[in-house]
Amino acid sequence: MRNALTERQRQVLDFLKEHVSEKGYPPTVREVAQKLGIKWTKGVEKHFHALEKKGYIKRSSGARTLEIEGFSRGRSVPVIGTIAAGKPILAEENIERTLTLDKDLAPWKDTYLLKVEGDSMKEAGILDGDYVLVRPQPTAEKGEIVAALIQDDATVKYFSSEGNRIVLRSANPDFEDIILNGDDEFKILGKVMLVLRVKK
Repeated sequence: MRNALTERQRQVLDFLKEHVSEKGYPPTVREVAQKLGIKWTKGVEKHFHALEKKGYIKRSSGARTLEIEGFSRGRSVPVIGTIAAGKPILAEENIERTLTLDKDLAPWKDTYLLKVEGDSMKEAGILDGDYVLVRPQPTAEKGEIVAALIQDDATVKYFSSEGNRIVLRSANPDFEDIILNGDDEFKILGKVMLVLRVKK
């Protein structure tokens, strides 16, 4: 049996449910503070911690990665827009919006969506405007499709390595390979697990 909630904790939980019902994703800490007149975001964090400890919600890193226990099979997955230099990928300023996916489609912790720009991967079935679901991991096997960060630009490509060089290949033969050496500012963000196409 879950522990009883204080009146304020109940208000926070009710607002979380209301927001998810109306918009499909949970509010940010700032939105909860504004709605309920809580002066400091640390106060909201304190209520979130209490709700999590009592088994009402689950959280992972990210501004909107929060689940209400027993409320929905949906998982709120952040959509990453422009990546701010030096910030973690799930930093709040990187999150453009969120999409709610069934947990069976996105069972992995800390997954996120990147919107694809361009047609360099169209032969792999990844089109301009699609979203790719990325499972964070620092390495990849040859031939896997990855999301990678080159300086501050995210890209989706086939991963390969040749000796000390990393090669990122497009599925579209009109695009040249991206060849990276040890001196290049590069890291693998994660493996592409799913492609989503939103109907217009």
